[in-house]
This record gives sequence, structure tokens and C-alpha cells, in this order.
Amino acid sequence: MARQRKVYARRRLLRGLEKIQAFVDRLVDRATRAGAKAAPYNPFYHLGTLTIFLLVILIVTGIYLTVFYRPGSDRAYLSVLGMNNTWLGSLMRTVHRYASDAIIIVAFLHAWKMLISDRFWGGRWLAWVSGWLMMVLIWIMGLFGFWLVWDQTAQWLTEYFLGLVQGPFAYSILAGTNLAASTYALFVIILFLHIFIPPVILGFVLIHVLRLSRSRYWSPRWLMIASIIALTLLAVLRPAPLDLPANLDSLITEIKLDWLYLGFLPLVERVGGLLFWGGSLLILLLVMALPWLRPGQHEGPAVVIDANCTGCSACARECPYDAIEMVQRDDDTEFESLAVVSPGKCTGCGICVGACHDDAIELDRLYSAVVRQDLQRTSAQGRAAGQPPITVYMCDRHEALGTVPPVDKSEPVGGSIPLMQAKLPPRVNVGVWRDSAGEAHPVITAVTPCTGMLHPNWVAQVIESGSAGAIVVSCPRDDCLHREGPHWIADRLKRRRTFRMGNTHFLELAPGSQKEVIGLWEQMVRDEAAARLAVTAVGSAAGKQPPPPPAQKARYLIAGFAVLLLVFLATAFITQTAVNKLPAQGQLRVVINHAGKLVNSLDNLDPEVAAKLPENVDPSLVLGGERFPVQLRVMVDGELALEDSFEPGGLRREGIIFGNEEIWLPPGAHTVAIQMMDDGKTWRPVFSGEVVVPDGGVSSLIYDEIQGMFVEKGN
Repeated sequence: MARQRKVYARRRLLRGLEKIQAFVDRLVDRATRAGAKAAPYNPFYHLGTLTIFLLVILIVTGIYLTVFYRPGSDRAYLSVLGMNNTWLGSLMRTVHRYASDAIIIVAFLHAWKMLISDRFWGGRWLAWVSGWLMMVLIWIMGLFGFWLVWDQTAQWLTEYFLGLVQGPFAYSILAGTNLAASTYALFVIILFLHIFIPPVILGFVLIHVLRLSRSRYWSPRWLMIASIIALTLLAVLRPAPLDLPANLDSLITEIKLDWLYLGFLPLVERVGGLLFWGGSLLILLLVMALPWLRPGQHEGPAVVIDANCTGCSACARECPYDAIEMVQRDDDTEFESLAVVSPGKCTGCGICVGACHDDAIELDRLYSAVVRQDLQRTSAQGRAAGQPPITVYMCDRHEALGTVPPVDKSEPVGGSIPLMQAKLPPRVNVGVWRDSAGEAHPVITAVTPCTGMLHPNWVAQVIESGSAGAIVVSCPRDDCLHREGPHWIADRLKRRRTFRMGNTHFLELAPGSQKEVIGLWEQMVRDEAAARLAVTAVGSAAGKQPPPPPAQKARYLIAGFAVLLLVFLATAFITQTAVNKLPAQGQLRVVINHAGKLVNSLDNLDPEVAAKLPENVDPSLVLGGERFPVQLRVMVDGELALEDSFEPGGLRREGIIFGNEEIWLPPGAHTVAIQMMDDGKTWRPVFSGEVVVPDGGVSSLIYDEIQGMFVEKGN
């Protein structure tokens, strides 16, 4: 047999990162497992469904807030303030706020676990890419929500984006005499988008799980209740802050900022918009492209042996990724259907191999028959040597993360077990483990891509061949690398009578739980009765384990709640004071809205060209409506403060000319003189006078098209 590749363990960087996560999971499991048969109250096993539930909380609390919200710059802040002054309104707003932060944190942790556990490439690329697109939509949705409050945070957002878009929209906000009227439509549009994005995200959830069989959308009941209690508790103890109302004529110097959604505002000012947004977009694209940039390998795809397939559909029913389809047969066999594998969806887990009773399906690079033969032969030779081994089955993940120690092959036990020195494939390793007293005992470790690949006969055969016992170690049911492996192997072991024999145990453990495995193994080699009391054994002698006492169960549930609360606690402290480092404590704003002068006017045309034009025809209709750019020269206290050119809009340079320039000045009175060139040849004065710049405020000079001069805003 050709040597099998340890494809999962070869990705050392990811395995190193996963060991850190596995360490956390082990600690949480030990603190939250109420019994051997009970699943641990571990929130880290339900991050995907918890993200969906947090979205539901956002929708429910958002509906309440929308009922009392009033759009418009003159009513938005007052309506939010009114809600904040009632206990229910404040509670709903704070829960909504903390849930919006929690959904980003939980979704990121979910993506992190998928990355470090190699669940992002191959057939799972669709879930990976759609997940990051959902993350972007959640961030945009939150950004709109912060803007709708119309406080100083919204003001900072507005000023930043006005600097990007310019144009008539910016002019209507900065220079308009009625801000409420000019921005009402904007409030309605953003409110609509803020409400409309959650259904879009729910649509992406369906795409996210499109390639999964038996998709789960809901977290366990305890986790949903705990999430509501945790968010409510945080909302009561630390209500969300409400900043001062927005005022575009004032400067923002210090503000409490939610760094998950709004941290880009101070960062952009420090590193520049092009570098920040260009770098962020590049990182996002690289992350989304990881399934193709850093793909892994697996032992699949599964291959159907047509001659053996009876069309029972067990493989298709148990496949976690809907990668097997039953089709009508057109050959001479007596069976009506045939299993067909979609290679692009197959993850190489081998669950279909364990489901098949007819040896009709195998992984392309890992034939189970060869591994079973090696196990049986090794078990028989161990018994013949007087040292029957214990066989330990595990998945790639458990092996790579150190759930079991490597076998010691340097010292054979009982003189010699011939096959111990044979060249076995890496999937089967034979040697010894030493107990706490230093005594060596023979052991066989068998590694499969997923324990769901095991058929109950594998264990029955090795025990019949000579193994003293067997341990099947799987991942926790809610944290399997291939989603459903522990569920299917546990179900098979309970159903198959052939497995109810001898010294056999099944464990669901977080990867790296070496203490539990070695502890059970030592009990098995000494006292099988003690081993059966230690864990849930599969077999008639094990019996049913009584449920834990309510007080004990409550204690472990509280531990799980404490872990969730620690995760959510970050949402209460993610809002920190940000300092807006301003060049000065006052600002002079120069705003332009100028129709511009035509390049092809009669005054500018060559007499010979003008003579050829039809009589009483506007030259711009024949020669084009291109306009001159507007050039400004601003002198403050006798010194040049600004000299810039503003181009006309439109592809043919026929549009209105808009501009918005900010000049930072010390507070106080300043002599300002502005000259303009809008005909391409002559500078003319358009403002001269004294302007008082307020401390921490803005004075605005607006170009008046009718007067052809700049005037102070409000005059």
C-alpha cells in the first residue's frame, strides 16, 4: 500500500493556531460539561447559529426603535433622546447597540474557527465567501444605524463622506439655509437601507448553508436564553452613551467612538483615505480568495464502486455536504438506483464509507479495506505474542492537535510483535504507551479523516482478531471538522449489536484532551469495570447513565453563561473616547456652487469662427458647452492660505462647479480676501472683509451666484 499523506497535519501554521483555540475549548468543556453524555455548555461550539440569533435580536429591537424614531435632522436626535429617557426605550436601544457589536465579534470568531480548522477551501468556498460578504453588510448596516442618531458621531461621519462626494449633495448640507428640508430625503433613504439590509443578510444566510445537509439555524435553547439575559444585564449595568446633537457649525474634538464600526474615522485622518481603504479592500479580497490561494488537500473525493452499490442511499442520507446524489441505473443489475458523487462538494470526510454496508464506496486515496486488514493482522499478532493491544481510533484533527501521545516504537513488548516493526501506513501506528508507573502496554492507533468514517465492524473485527479493547475518540458533536461525524458514529455504535462486546468506549472530546484519553486507557488496561464507570461505554454492560443532579447541571450552565458574558462584555467597552486631532481650534469653510462661464461664448470666440455661425444661435449649442474651471486665491491676514482650481462636472466639462475647502485658523477675527478667476484670464475680487472664527466652531463663506460674491453664512 502506498504511504498515505497526513494532509491535515501538514498545514503547520494553521495547526499551531488551532492548538490555541483547542486549549480554550478544553478549558471551557471541563468547566461546562454536566455529564459524560451531556454536551458541554460551550458557546464557542455555536458561533454560526449565535450570529443568526443576534441578527434576530437586532431585528426585534430595531422594529421597536423604528416605531418611535422620526427621520430628519430636526427630529432624529430628539426622538432618540426621548427613547433614551424611558427605561424600556433605553433598554431596547442599548440591547440593540450591544447586539450590533456582539454580532461582529461572534461572526469574526466563527470565521476565525473556520480558518484555523481548515474549513474554508474546496467545496466550502461558497460558505467562506458569502460569510465575509455578510460581514461587510453587517458593518454597513451598523454604520447607517450610527448615522441615524444624528449626534456628533453622525456629524463626523457626515463631514468625512461630504469630503469624499462633494457635489450638489455636499453643497445642500453645508450651505443650505434649511438643513432639515435638504436632508429629509437622505434620512428616509438611509433608514430604508438600514431596515432593508437585514432581510438581505438573511438571504445570504441561505446561500451560506446552500451546500450543507440538515442545516442548523438555531442555537441551543440555553444559549439563546443566555444571550438575551447577558445583553439585558449589560444594558442595565452600562447603558449605551448618547453624544451631543450634531452641529455642522461646530468642531468635534473629543467623542466616544465605537471602534468596531467607526474606528476608521481617526485612522483615516492619520494614514490617509487611499492607504486605509485601499489596504482594507486588498486585505478583504485576499481573505475571500484564500480558498484558491491556500487550498488544502484531502483523501477524497469519494469513489463509488458501481458493481457493489445496491442503491440503499445510506451514503447520500448521511453525507453532511449533499455531495452524493442517487440516480436511476441503466445497467443490467437488479438495483434501481446508483450513488453518484459530486467531486466539487466532497470534503473527503469518509462518512459515506462508514455508512455503506456493502463496501461500495471508498475515498480515492484511502481505501478502508487495507486499513482494516492491517488492524486485524496486527491485533492477531499481538494476541499471539501474549500482549493483546488496545486499539485507539481518532480523526486527523485529534491526531494533529495531540489528543493522544505518539506511540513508542523503540521497545517492543513481550519480546517481539512482528508487525510492530513492519512498515505500516501512517494511518495505522503500532507501539507502546507507558502508564503512570512507567509500565509499557501495547497500543494501536488508527487515524481516519473523521471518526464518522468508522463502520461498527471495524471495532468488532479488531476485538475478534485479538485487541484487548478499543477507544473511539471523536470531536464534540457540535464542533466536528466535518459537521456530523460524531453524530453518525455514535448512532451506528448504539444500533449495532456487533459492537456490544468487550472493552470498548466512545468519547467526545475537545482536541488535545490527552488527559482524558490516557486516564481511560490506564483504567482499561487495569480494570475494565472502573473504566466503564469513568465514561459512557457503548455496550449492554454499560447501562444508562443517570442524569446529573439539577444543582450540578445548573452549576455547569452558569459556567457556560459566564463564558458567553465574557465575550459580550467586550461590547460594553468597545466604545472608547477618540480624540480628533485638529490643526487648529477654528475653521473657515469656503463653499462654491458656480455655474461657470462658457468657453465657447461669443466673447471668447475668434471673429472668423463667430462669423461662420448661424445668426442668433448660441455658440455652445454648436461647439459644445464646456466651461472654464474656477480658480480661487484666499488671503488670510495678508498671507496666502489657499490657492486651488475647481473643475466643472460632467464628461464634457459642462456641469456645475462645486467645491468645499477648509482653512484651519486660530479663533478670533481675521481679515479675509478672496479672488476668483472663472473666465480663464482675469482675476477679480469676490470677497473682502473681516471674518470672526469661533473657538471650536466653523465660519462659512458661501458663493452667491446672483451677486457674484462670497457671503457669510447666515447673512
